[in-house]
Amino acid sequence: MAKKTSRRLAGDGGLYQRANGLWVVTMELGFNTNGTRKRWSATSRTQAGAREKLRAATKEIDTHGAITSQTLTVAEWCSTWLRDIVKPRVKPRTFEWYQSEVVHHIVPRIGKVRLANLTPASIRSMEAAIAREVSPASAQAVHRVIRAALTDAIVDGHVVRNVATPVTPPRSLAVEREALSAIEAARIMAATAGDPMGSRWAFALLTGVRQGESLGLQWDRVDLGAGVVDISWQLQRLRFTHGCKEVNGVPSCGCKRAGSCPKRCLDMPAGFEHDVLDGGLVLTRPKTNQGKRLIPMPPMLTEALRTHRKRTLTGGGHNLVWTRDGGRPIDPKDDSKAWDAMVKDVGVRDVPLHSARHTTATLLLELGVDAHVIKGVLGHTNIATTRGYQHVDLALAREAMDKLGEVLS
Repeated sequence: MAKKTSRRLAGDGGLYQRANGLWVVTMELGFNTNGTRKRWSATSRTQAGAREKLRAATKEIDTHGAITSQTLTVAEWCSTWLRDIVKPRVKPRTFEWYQSEVVHHIVPRIGKVRLANLTPASIRSMEAAIAREVSPASAQAVHRVIRAALTDAIVDGHVVRNVATPVTPPRSLAVEREALSAIEAARIMAATAGDPMGSRWAFALLTGVRQGESLGLQWDRVDLGAGVVDISWQLQRLRFTHGCKEVNGVPSCGCKRAGSCPKRCLDMPAGFEHDVLDGGLVLTRPKTNQGKRLIPMPPMLTEALRTHRKRTLTGGGHNLVWTRDGGRPIDPKDDSKAWDAMVKDVGVRDVPLHSARHTTATLLLELGVDAHVIKGVLGHTNIATTRGYQHVDLALAREAMDKLGEVLS
């Protein structure tokens, strides 16, 4: 039977003694953002010790406006943060990036550390190790994630300051992005001109459009008469989650892979704008408003697409410009493999498909095209522009793309 507690003094909060002799002090802190009650508690072997912890907690509230968590670990907070804060507010692929950084870099190194015990030195040490063992770029990515996680931990009252903010992440050396030369790009276009995917590679080299934006392009957003394409959707492969109930933490369907679950569903936040085309292949909006743009095409590319359309007649049920058998969307992995095989057959340098985008930017710069025009064409995020401004720049962009077409023809 629990011992009888002494009379509670003013400011003691909830003070009582357990049957095992420990004194417990509690304090109500209002409610969490999800509506659940927030309650702080601490234990001590003595009644005086419990009161001292209560006074320290009260002082911390007066000073910082919150009580820091003394038991919550980095791993526990990151798990909650990813599930309740990050996932509902970002796009699926962005969430996968956050999750990957947490699982592969943050948790293995500081996951067992209590949030309250984190220091700038511990963050700096973690990032230095990642820069040394993986790369400085990875350390910079981890820095962005842990800083965001700690910012939200402040909002939820788990810590009172962000120890990652004063830390400068390791710097990475400038790496020259690999691009094809004008001669190599022209060789690809000449060698694949009669190939069913020839217009696909010409489109990549002559517009610098990202892979997902190219594979998600539909004929109703291609104006062959005006020689303009509207980039406002992209094709992505999203993950599935189990749609069945769990029994003791195990999916009731018995399938290990979520994609095999009979009640599978795509893992995406509510209200996420998308259009499911084929299984996990989904049309989504570009990650930024700058990604939505109009691009003028060089005459040679317009003709290549016109010929391609006559050859294919239709983009299948989804009206896609480039498809696999049956009009189904092309998986980005298969698209990359096709590029790798093509550059090998043509006999140019073995560079990844994304290098086509770097090729476009490099050649346009070499032609003396204004950098702001290039950023508008490529949809870079570091330029503040609007649709109206983009239409004003369309003449300049068309002149630039025509020059590029002349160089590669």
